[in-house]
Amino acid sequence: MPNRTKAYNALSNEAKIKRKITKINNLFKSLPAEKRSFADDLIYQLAVTTVTLERLVDEINTGDIIELFKQGTQELRRENPALRAYNTTIKSFSALSKNLLDLLPDTAQKTLGEELMNFATKPTGAAK
Repeated sequence: MPNRTKAYNALSNEAKIKRKITKINNLFKSLPAEKRSFADDLIYQLAVTTVTLERLVDEINTGDIIELFKQGTQELRRENPALRAYNTTIKSFSALSKNLLDLLPDTAQKTLGEELMNFATKPTGAAK
């Protein structure tokens, strides 16, 4: 398990995005052809967003949620900018996920919705 995580973490962001695209494509392989070109753009954006969220989580976990900020002679406490970016990005992730799921027939939405959330929330390299 740890070797898979290290191998994934060693990938470039572009390689991580390609890997995510492959995994998401597998979830949506039964999507009708007439919706596929629209879905491909959403899948790409979802993969980018997912990798961005991973990077932001690492930044948040290695730093403080509230940090000391100096501006001239003043010292202020402020929310970590990575936390603010994470909150914005997670909203984009949710919207992209919903848009993708809306392309599916109602019967497949619930099942694939659960799989998509598992894909996004299951730690990379975790045992199956």
